[in-house]
Amino acid sequence: MQIGSLIKYHRTKKGITQRELAMGICSIPHLSKIENNAKDANKETLRLLLERLSINLQDVEKSEQNIRHLLKEFLDHIQYYEKEKITEALNQLENYEDIIIFTDYAYMYELYRLRYYIFINDYNKGEEQLKWLQTQKQNFSQQEQFLLSYFEGLLLILRGKYFEGDELLSLLVQEDRRLGSLEGEFYYHLSFVKGYLKQHSQAIHYGKISLQAYNEHYNFKRILHVLMMLAINYSHAKLYDEALEMYSHLIRNAEMFNQLDLLPRIYNNIGNLHEAMDNLSIALAYFKKSISLMPKENESYLFCLYNVAYTEYALELWEESKDSFELLKEEATKMRVIHIRLFSLFYLKLLNDKKNDAMAFLEEKVIPYTANLVELRGAHEHFSNLLADYYKKENKFEKAVQFIVKGE
Repeated sequence: MQIGSLIKYHRTKKGITQRELAMGICSIPHLSKIENNAKDANKETLRLLLERLSINLQDVEKSEQNIRHLLKEFLDHIQYYEKEKITEALNQLENYEDIIIFTDYAYMYELYRLRYYIFINDYNKGEEQLKWLQTQKQNFSQQEQFLLSYFEGLLLILRGKYFEGDELLSLLVQEDRRLGSLEGEFYYHLSFVKGYLKQHSQAIHYGKISLQAYNEHYNFKRILHVLMMLAINYSHAKLYDEALEMYSHLIRNAEMFNQLDLLPRIYNNIGNLHEAMDNLSIALAYFKKSISLMPKENESYLFCLYNVAYTEYALELWEESKDSFELLKEEATKMRVIHIRLFSLFYLKLLNDKKNDAMAFLEEKVIPYTANLVELRGAHEHFSNLLADYYKKENKFEKAVQFIVKGE
């Protein structure tokens, strides 16, 4: 605790001069040194100075203990994904803001605020907090510098800057630092970005490290998240048996720990896995099971409904597919999800025997739109390849090559 800075803060806040505060307690030069933290004062001097400022030293010491406890609680809530408790913990910390700035926890508190903004997806506030922290980093301990880099990498990833985020987190791995309770979360995020960049073997490697760390801390909710990520990466790496085994563990554990909100996503992902294995009828059954459990007010519902409609199309269930794409178009229009609406319109044109119109729509609307969004990279490749195949069959090979290049 920088008690001198605390005394100066409250003295100036109350509009008291150094002479008025020091009178009968110590000399003005002595008080000045105390306020600048250049001299340790004895407890009696501090008690008298604080008493004149109506501050109780025991209360200050107790507040510092509370701050330390609340910071640990706050980080625990993040680690254990206890969403309902995180904001409450931050609100309690904010009650100590007049004290925190004079403790050794001042920068840690500000770093945790950055982590909080990332957690609640308030990336604009996160960017502002990051900029301020970067101006202060010369004063940081090694651990604080590590956290700043880690949270910066995490913010980059969640804002879609995957390559930059991966580079930063990968550099931190080379530091060979003991992460303690952060190990599970750090390697979870590193696995996440490796998977997105299609580096699936590395994603699986770091996912297993994360899983082990979460197992050691009995962090059951986050274990489920890692199992989901591992299953997805096994699937993309075409390790289908491993993926299916992982999904069976997921279903069992989600039910055991009453995390039933995960089940729609699990069933949808199993559908994706069976689609990759060319088990389309089984895939459709899982997509339908997923959509029967999924809330209809979010984009996940739209993606699952798209999977249903597309799989019906692939199985040549034309009428069922047409009905599903009509519903998808209506729901996407209501939710203002432009790309899903565009996909629906394309397939509806195909289903209404307007193939040339559909391909023109693909070239003029769908592909230019998907080209501009990194999160739609997979869709962009899929539709580009569809268009390239169409032009090949039309013997328009120059046009075909143009879209093959775009789809790579």
